[in-house]
Amino acid sequence: MIRKTVKNVCAAAAFLGLTASAGLAVDFARIGTSSVGGGFYLIGNTIAQIGNAAKNDVNYTAVTGGSTKNVNGLAKGDMEFGMCQSATVDEALNGSGPFKAPMKSIRFVAAIYPMPCHVLVSGEDMKSVADFRGKRIDYGAIGQGIETYTRIILNAYGIKDEDVTINRYGKTESAEALKTGEVQGNFWTTTAPNAQVTDMIAGGVRLLSIDDDKRQQIVKEHPYFALATIPGGTYDKHPDDVNTIAAIGVLLSDEKVSEDVVYKTVKAMFEGQEELKKRLPAYFSNFGREHALDGCAMEIHPGALKYYKEIGLIK
Repeated sequence: MIRKTVKNVCAAAAFLGLTASAGLAVDFARIGTSSVGGGFYLIGNTIAQIGNAAKNDVNYTAVTGGSTKNVNGLAKGDMEFGMCQSATVDEALNGSGPFKAPMKSIRFVAAIYPMPCHVLVSGEDMKSVADFRGKRIDYGAIGQGIETYTRIILNAYGIKDEDVTINRYGKTESAEALKTGEVQGNFWTTTAPNAQVTDMIAGGVRLLSIDDDKRQQIVKEHPYFALATIPGGTYDKHPDDVNTIAAIGVLLSDEKVSEDVVYKTVKAMFEGQEELKKRLPAYFSNFGREHALDGCAMEIHPGALKYYKEIGLIK
């Protein structure tokens, strides 16, 4: 029995030695995304694929989450990277909204894409965001960023949580709930055009503009948003421009994550940017070094900073 045990231990040690010498992944990186079907879910999976194809000794995997859940997961060490939209980043840094205290350890990695807000409504009586009062509104699943900007936009119209009936769905369920009229309003920050939005519009859902005075107010009070327009004709049955606001979808990490892992990840992303655009053009069409720091109003992770200095983006 002792000889067999020693033999097994030696075999295991030999296997580990062969694994290391063969150059297999020695670090693991989990990327927090969104619920299945959301844009962050597609983005995180694509980044993981590009990272693994780079064979940089990091093994990437995408896990489900949401903006708020990802920030909390980073702080707890449950993941190494996390997708987040800029409004939630601001709340995390200031310890407001769903965050009870400032999340001081989170760090900026890279800007991924602009996210114009799609104001989606079901029912002919929904002609303005002001009509959301008293209606069934989807605030998204717990831990998703939708809750943050839903409140910001509704508050600009003087509408509080108690003035609506709050429903909570994941992206796929939300789309069906809007088409059937189970919920009457929702806000999606995503690319334009978006396949799920196109499908919803085919099913009778409509897009609304945010009134110009309200969106000017929102951008003034929350500068991490920008004015945005979804051009007329982007979606069927919407020939006119849809005026809205946009957040930035960013990739975050935490100060506890090693500089080497973050450096290798950023390097793989930007050196593989053409492949990212090829695989997921709806989200990565604007991705590149010239937009890497869009929406960055926080400390950059040392690993990302090292790469940006290396390419001359930061002096």
